[in-house]
Order: sequence, then structure tokens, then C-alpha cells
Amino acid sequence: MMIVGGGAGTSQAADFLTAQQATRLGLVEAWRRQTEVPAGVQSMVDQQIYVHAENPREYVEVVAVKSVPKPSNGGEADAVNEAAKPIENGAAPPKNVLVRIPTDRVDAHGRAIGKSEAERLAKNEIRRLKRRGIEAKMETRMVPRVCLYTLGNDGTLECRDAESGESIWMVRVGVKRLGYKAIGVGESFVSVVNGGNLLRIDATNGELIQQQRTINVPIFGAINAGDFAVIATIQNGIEGYPLYDTSQLPFRERVAGRALALPVKAPGSTRIAWGTDQGFVYCMETSGEPSVMFRLNTDGIVSARIAAASDDRFFFGSEAGQVYGIKGTRTGQVLWSRPYGEPFYNQPIVAGDQLLIRSTYGSLYSLGLDDGISTWQDAASNIDELVGTIGDKLYVTTLSGAFAVLDLETGKQVESFPGIRPQRLLRNSKTDRLYLIGKTGAVQCLRSIDADLPIISEGHGEAKKGEEKEEKKEEEKKPAESNDFGAPPASDPFAAPGADPFAAPGADPFAAPGGGEDPFGADPFGGM
Repeated sequence: MMIVGGGAGTSQAADFLTAQQATRLGLVEAWRRQTEVPAGVQSMVDQQIYVHAENPREYVEVVAVKSVPKPSNGGEADAVNEAAKPIENGAAPPKNVLVRIPTDRVDAHGRAIGKSEAERLAKNEIRRLKRRGIEAKMETRMVPRVCLYTLGNDGTLECRDAESGESIWMVRVGVKRLGYKAIGVGESFVSVVNGGNLLRIDATNGELIQQQRTINVPIFGAINAGDFAVIATIQNGIEGYPLYDTSQLPFRERVAGRALALPVKAPGSTRIAWGTDQGFVYCMETSGEPSVMFRLNTDGIVSARIAAASDDRFFFGSEAGQVYGIKGTRTGQVLWSRPYGEPFYNQPIVAGDQLLIRSTYGSLYSLGLDDGISTWQDAASNIDELVGTIGDKLYVTTLSGAFAVLDLETGKQVESFPGIRPQRLLRNSKTDRLYLIGKTGAVQCLRSIDADLPIISEGHGEAKKGEEKEEKKEEEKKPAESNDFGAPPASDPFAAPGADPFAAPGADPFAAPGGGEDPFGADPFGGM
């Protein structure tokens, strides 16, 4: 059964789901706000969701000791008695939360009330409930802070609370005529590429901390990973500029081929991966003294951004129809490699233990993260873009111009709205929220009806941990297991026994194609 709200591609197509359409999907509009972009969605340079684990939001909750009976007249207790969802995988089971008070709630004077005031309000609520025969207790909960960052082509950079849509700060950065590229967001800083300049912005208040020239011209923008803001350059290189220790020198690595997309960081890790136009996928460590860990010669060029999962895993498809799962270790572990016969030009997404990857023909495959084997009986067809997942549902747009919902377990379409066509999609793999962007730059946030707190995906929202160097050393000393390429234990997964692990026998593993100059032989900060 479908809801028709205007033909695909017609002027009647809407940007957002209506309340009735959202309800049919078990969703509710959490908020809708206009972003500060100068000329609508076409002036939006980049938009990202980031989960700040080291700057969490604190709540004081009033929790029922026993189940609260539902009033027959739909009274107040009915309105506030809802089970809070776990905020992260492996979190505590749902509780009967009657009242939730954020400690940063603003008072009449525009100041945060603080924890002591939130506790006082909670105690008053407990006494009021007790007079009605409801036993309750007070608890404190810490929830990672989720923020939405938007950059306009006039240099307007804004940060919003991704759960409420409320503006946190907004600044104007850089010089408009130099142009802007994708932003890098981390726990403490936002990196903005403005022409050949790299701007470091304080993520808490938008203050400009530092501006410096890059050694070479950036291609796509920046990504904050480990201790550095990392950029890919037009001279077949990767450069990193320190975020925390300003006395530390930038690093520069030459690689075989120019990056085809912005590198991707594994969640909860400091390792990144990207593909080049010479048919290689590189993996790099960005903490301490950054270095290329390994490279994989792929069957076909990997032109899209790579998908990343926890435990330093990366997944991608090539133009030749091969799909890979690798692990970012020094030995370059290939988890699996499977041929699917259709070219892949789009970034996959990770949903739980599934890899969702779309071919250029509009076929959507669901592969197991552990083995790369299809989890659906047939690939879903007519798929254009992947929006995100909530629970057991996948939200997509179709080639025929509709907004559709698929069952994650089977890949079958369960709902379609031909009259809905967002102007821009903000793919979100970090939380259980959908974000749709309208032509004016307005954002609609959708969530499950009972999910008042976000569920954070694995690896995101984890506080920074100390480097477990000894554990990594032990892991890398272990013999490699047999893999899909037939390599025996203790051999490199990319080559025959005894061969150079990164290239054909006898070849310089990092030489330029055709036997040119060794790209790693030059002074890392000299001319290229």
C-alpha cells in the first residue's frame, strides 16, 4: 500500500515526511529547523553528525521503583511514563523513567540550571509522586552529546544540538572567494579547508584557534583523526597537521596515485583508509608518528569513500565488482573478498552486522560483515541513495523518485512515498536518527516514537582510551590465518610466500607506475 503525494520529479514533490506518513513508519518528527546557509541547500558545502563522548550531556531522572499503572483517564502519569531506550549497545535495560531533567536546561536568565538544581527539582517530583502512591527514586545518566555541524559556501559554520535542533554556536570563517571543502570534526576541534588554508576551530564555542597554509593543495577537505587534521592533496600525497601539540611538525606521505575520495576513520580508532586512482587502498595510523601501515592492490579502482566499522575494519567495493572487507593491521589482514559482478561507485554503510552496498545499476546488496556473503535472497532493485537505518528498517530513495523503506532482514520493500524527495541526504550511521534536508536548507530530524534518547552505534561515542601498544604488538606478532587468496598461515595475505607483501615479486612496492621516482625517497617537506 502506498501514499501518493505527487509524481516523482514533479513540482508537487515534498522535502519532508508529514506527521501521518512518519507515524505509518513508527516515527515522529523530533525537530525541524532552518540552517544558516545563505541561499538554501545549493549553498551548503558540508554537513556532519558527530558524537561527543568526552563532553556528554547529564540528566537527572526520576525512575519508578515499580511499574506505574496506566491511568484509565489518560492522566499525567500516562504522558510521562515511558521506557528509556538504552543509549548505547550493551547498555542497561529500559527503565520506567517518569521525569528526565537535563542539567544544562536554561533558566529564565539564560543560564544552565546545573546538577544541584536539577536534583532539587527531581526530589520535589519524587515527593509529589509519593503523595499519589507512586514510589520513585532519583538517578543520574550521562549521554554522549550529538551535534550537527553545517558549513555554507559563504563561510558560515554552525553547530546545533542534533537531538533538539537548538543552535549552540555560529561563526563566519575564512575568505569566501577562496572556496571551502568538507569539514573535519573531532572531539575538540573542527577543521575547515579554505582554499590552501587549514583553519582549526574550537568545537565547544566556534572560536578560531589557528590558521595555517597547507604544504600542497587539498582535494576534498579534511578529516580529524588521531592527533592530526588529515588532508589528501593533488600531488598524490596525504598530509597531517597537529591538532593538539602545536610544536609538532606536520607529516607528509607520498602514495601511489591520487586519492579519489576523502579518507575514512574507523570508529573508536585512529586508523584511516582511502582508495587511489592507481588501484590501491591504503591504511594509515594517525596517532603518535603517523605512517602508512599497508596497501592493498584491488581488483578495480575504489572510487567511493570507504565504509568503516569498529575494531579497525574497512569495507569497500570496486569498479570491477569486487567487494572487500579488511582489517587495519600492520600485516594488512584481508577478512574476505567477494565478486558480485556489478560496478560499485557509492560508499557502503554498516548497519549492525550487515554491509549495505549499492551498485551503479541500482542493486542494493546486504553482505555479512564477517564473511561477505549475501544475507538477502535477492538484491533490492531501483535504489538510488541510502539514508540510514532505525531498528530493523532501512530508509532509501529510489531511482523512480520515491522515499522508501526496506526490511533490513529480507531487503523487501515495506513502504513507499512517491511524493517525498529530500533535496539533500545527511547519511547518519552514528545514531538511530534520520535527517532530511529541504530546498531552503531546513533540516527534519526523525526518530522512533519511543526513542527519546539516542542509541549510539558501536564504536561511536566512546571516550578516548590510552593507546594499547602492547596489545597491538601481540596482535601483530600472531601468524596470519589462511585467507580467501589461499595464502598459508604466517604469510602475507596479498602475495605469494616469500614475495614482497605489497607488490609483485621484484617490484619496488612504492614506486610510481612505469618505474618512476620512488615517492617515499624525497624529503617529506620538500618540493614534489
